[in-house]
Amino acid sequence: MLSLSDAVRRIHAAGLPVLFADTCILLDVIRAPLRPAVLRGCVEAARELHQLVTSSPARCTLVAPSFVPREWLAHSPSEAEKLSAHLAEFDDESERLRDDLGLMGITPAFPRPEYRRLPLVERLHDLSRQLLGSSLQLEADQGCILRAYGRATSHAPPSCKGGEVKDSTIIEECLEACRRLHDAGFSPKRVFCTSNRNDYCEKGSSRLHAVLAADFESVGLEFAASLPQALSLIMRP
Repeated sequence: MLSLSDAVRRIHAAGLPVLFADTCILLDVIRAPLRPAVLRGCVEAARELHQLVTSSPARCTLVAPSFVPREWLAHSPSEAEKLSAHLAEFDDESERLRDDLGLMGITPAFPRPEYRRLPLVERLHDLSRQLLGSSLQLEADQGCILRAYGRATSHAPPSCKGGEVKDSTIIEECLEACRRLHDAGFSPKRVFCTSNRNDYCEKGSSRLHAVLAADFESVGLEFAASLPQALSLIMRP
């Protein structure tokens, strides 16, 4: 993991567009098949992002705030289990339908589906893990933690309910990194991405909360509410 100062130096030296991702963006890669309407294009965007970050030469810098690695380790197994259960349920539903067809003398001309046997869960989990592994992972920064507590105690977004410091710490780390990059004359795009609209966005929309929007604008940070949207912003001239 890197201190904020070291991460900023590496980002500045690379001179590439920067994507700051919170934990849910990485977990969305695993749970995309469970939410096809909401997470459309997520897996494709994740594969493209991984290529941008790991190609030679790289075309993007991915940054994971300090809470992200531990949260990913805590929640990725359960997300994988949920997807495994979903595939098993899909197979079971198909089997029941096949039985009903048999009662009516209809025999499908294709074999029984066994999606649970395919390596989809493992590959999505691995892609998510690879994204995390290819990121610059930040160490906790004391100044950011103090400012995050200030957000939480004043119920400022993303801690609108108060008491929740995690999301505020993530935001403060991203803002501080962008502040230092901005002061150093860094011109490539900087994008923060989260699909957690409840805490970061205006009620019922994908528009960043007005208070956060002002913070983002002051340091040249853009907002995306999905990974495909983030890729679009990063790649846009």
